[in-house]
Amino acid sequence: MSEGAALTTSPDQEPQGLRRALGLASITIFGIGDILGTGVYGLVGRIAGMTGTAAWVSCVIAGITAGLTGLTYAELTSRYPKAGGAAHFCHVIHRNTFVTFFTIFFVGLSGVFSTATGARIIGNYALALLPGAPPVARDYLVPFVFVFLLGAIAMRGIVLSSAANAVCTVIEFSGLLLVILLGARFLGSVSYLDFAAAAAPHQGTPAALLAVSGASLAFYAFIGFEDLANLSEEVIHPERNVPLAIGLSVAGTILIYCLVALVAVSVVTPAALAESQSPLIDVVRKAAPGFPLWIYTVVPVFAAFNTALLNLLMTSRLLYGMSRKGSGYLPPLFSYIHPTWRTPIVGVGVAVTVVIVLLLCFRDIKTLASGTSTFLLVVFILLHLALIRVKRNPTAPPAAFPVPLAIPVLGFLSCAGLLMRQDTTALRAAATLGLVALVVYAVQRIRGKLDVQPVD
Repeated sequence: MSEGAALTTSPDQEPQGLRRALGLASITIFGIGDILGTGVYGLVGRIAGMTGTAAWVSCVIAGITAGLTGLTYAELTSRYPKAGGAAHFCHVIHRNTFVTFFTIFFVGLSGVFSTATGARIIGNYALALLPGAPPVARDYLVPFVFVFLLGAIAMRGIVLSSAANAVCTVIEFSGLLLVILLGARFLGSVSYLDFAAAAAPHQGTPAALLAVSGASLAFYAFIGFEDLANLSEEVIHPERNVPLAIGLSVAGTILIYCLVALVAVSVVTPAALAESQSPLIDVVRKAAPGFPLWIYTVVPVFAAFNTALLNLLMTSRLLYGMSRKGSGYLPPLFSYIHPTWRTPIVGVGVAVTVVIVLLLCFRDIKTLASGTSTFLLVVFILLHLALIRVKRNPTAPPAAFPVPLAIPVLGFLSCAGLLMRQDTTALRAAATLGLVALVVYAVQRIRGKLDVQPVD
């Protein structure tokens, strides 16, 4: 079947494919839930420490970058609505086996690293009210049980996964809404462009650099919109609903993050936020003395669960999309679909196994999370270049959701800018793993496993 035909295929015409069960509301909730995740709970303080009371500016810059990238995803998805997302786009546009393999490698790493990070956070927060719990429970038992539970939900079906996502998204959003409501009376108490209020190490740095540096950190909190492209084969009318869901998800999240940032710096000084391990708890403690703080121990658990579930779904769908006939970058076994549940259970199982290995190898949350933004910014740069290329190709499939050429151009520049301001440790990790991808690719090429022509 051609890509153009896939744009208008109804659920009844694809009895052997994934079940199309998600409408616009469901896929938008997926997007908002995946974007909100754990990032906002842990990064608000760090961003404020870098930018002073102007933390909201960095949220806007990061959101604009995410929005530009989301629009690029939207057009690419409307042209090529198969599961596989970034990897599939590179596969059919760049027509270069190494670029595709590299994209698969980095997107897959970002997914499993993020899932492992969520498992670590679950272990820490779930036992926070039990100080006598043995370390093995926090470091291994709870994270392992959590990952296996995620795998079971992901294997059972996209509808069950959507229901779990919806519950977690409501809890996440309610937690952030409470912060906004409890701290609303403090709004207007400070100037919201005071970069000089940044923590000591950042004072004296030009405001523009502080804003971009803060945005490079805030961008992590926006990661998630790109996962929607990997679910396109389970969405009703994907050529319409996926682009709309991406736009609605990013726009809604920008608003939420800006409000949280404005409230946070109004209630607690940026320097104090920067030193806090749980900045939103400190905001609530000062804004509403006597409010039950245990709520803000439980809410991040649901946030981590939500993010990890959606990353596991993304990774399994990536494996499925790139192993079907016509792709050939992964063994056909990864495309096996359970005959009753209609889910890629082999892909889910492999993703769960890799996450368990990561948990055994790394105990530090920072180690697991630090490279995620860098991995994906590199992938996003490749995708902006892909859309620029396809727009110049008159034989490319038509776009049901076209965007101006300026969108991928500006998206490329903004992603490159944030990448250059990333933490040097994350950049070194990405470079090292890039070399690993090159070695793996070379081995596969020598073995003749990658002699596959890109599909149209």
